Amino acid sequence: MNDLSLDYINKKSPYLVKRADDGDYVFQTAKGVIYGIGFIENEPLGGCETYQLSISNQNKVHASYDPDVKNATLVIVDEFFRENLDGLLYMCDTSDSREAVRNRLFLRWFEETAEPERFTIKTASAVIEGQGIYAAIIVENRNPLSQAIIDDFELTAKMLTEDK
Repeated sequence: MNDLSLDYINKKSPYLVKRADDGDYVFQTAKGVIYGIGFIENEPLGGCETYQLSISNQNKVHASYDPDVKNATLVIVDEFFRENLDGLLYMCDTSDSREAVRNRLFLRWFEETAEPERFTIKTASAVIEGQGIYAAIIVENRNPLSQAIIDDFELTAKMLTEDK
């Protein structure tokens, strides 16, 4: 994965974004919540490198809805795609049974701001051992392997749901 430009990100982000020692891109909200946005190398899909998007509340501070969290996060995601033709996999955290809410929120964020002619997003969900699993793959349409990535994602999702 190519490094992201903090200059580019910080020109557009409502919060100052820094690079942490662990590689995450971090910012602190006006209410003191520290978010980390990470890209974890995952299994290739469709012959293309794929990274899992990680969004974490690093200091576990709870605050009311802040639209600037969405804006900062999506600026970082936009920069990911400016610098990389890789696939971006999103899987919702299941640690507190709020994965369905996270899934709806992220998809709404993306649908409100993403340029539909620029991106393709495909989603999948399953219940495995009583746990809801929500995932999405985001591919920039200029990626020459975009259809192969989507096909591989959909095949993997189908295999997971048929097994359960």
